[in-house]
Amino acid sequence: MFKRARNAAVGWFGGLFISALGATLRPRVRDTAAVTRPCLRDAPVIFAFWHHDILLMPWFARRFLTRRPCVCLVSASKDGEMIARVLRRFGLESERGSSSRKGREAYRSLAEVLERGVDVAITPDGPRGPRHHAHAGAAGLAILSGRALVPIRWRATWKIELPTWDRFVIPFPFSRVEFEVGPPLHFSPDTPVAEAQARMKATLMPRAPLSPPNDRAMKP
Repeated sequence: MFKRARNAAVGWFGGLFISALGATLRPRVRDTAAVTRPCLRDAPVIFAFWHHDILLMPWFARRFLTRRPCVCLVSASKDGEMIARVLRRFGLESERGSSSRKGREAYRSLAEVLERGVDVAITPDGPRGPRHHAHAGAAGLAILSGRALVPIRWRATWKIELPTWDRFVIPFPFSRVEFEVGPPLHFSPDTPVAEAQARMKATLMPRAPLSPPNDRAMKP
C-alpha cells in the first residue's frame, strides 16, 4: 500500500517537475531523421539515447513527437515502476525489462510493438551501465526488426551533472537546449551485432558544449 502510494506520488511530482522545467527551456531541434514532421510519418523507428539524457525525453516526446505513439523500455526494478508512472503522465507506455531482468521477454514484446506500427525507445546503457556502453539489445532489435534506429541526444547551455553512475544531467531553468535527432541507422539482417553497437555508440556520444565557454557543468 505504501509503495503504491509512493510510486503514485513520485509519478505525479516527477511529471510536474519535468513539465515545469520544460516550460522555461528554449529548445532547438536538429532533426535529420524527419521524425518530428507529422506529415512524413511512415514507419515505426527505434529511438535510442543514453541514460543520462533521460530526464527531458518525455517532455521532448510530448512537444515534438505528438503524433508518434511510443513504448519505452523501462527497468523491471522498483525504480523502474516510478519511471513508468512518470512516463504515463506524458502519454507514454512502458515495457518492463532490461539486460539483466526479463530482458528477452521485453525485447520480444518490443518487436511486436514495432510490428503494430508503434515506435519504441531504449537507453542502450541502462539501467545500470556502464556509462556509454551500448548493450546488445537495441542493436539486436534493429537488426531483427529491420527498423531504423534513430539516436537522440541533447545538450544545454547550463546544466548540472549528478554524481551517479551515468552522470545524470539536469538542465538549469531558462537554459538553451539543442536536441539532435538522427541520422537514422539502418542495418541489414546479416549485420554483426558488434558492428551495429559500435555505429550506434558513435552517433550517441556527447558533442562539444553548446556555447563554450558559457556551458558549465556543475558537479555537486
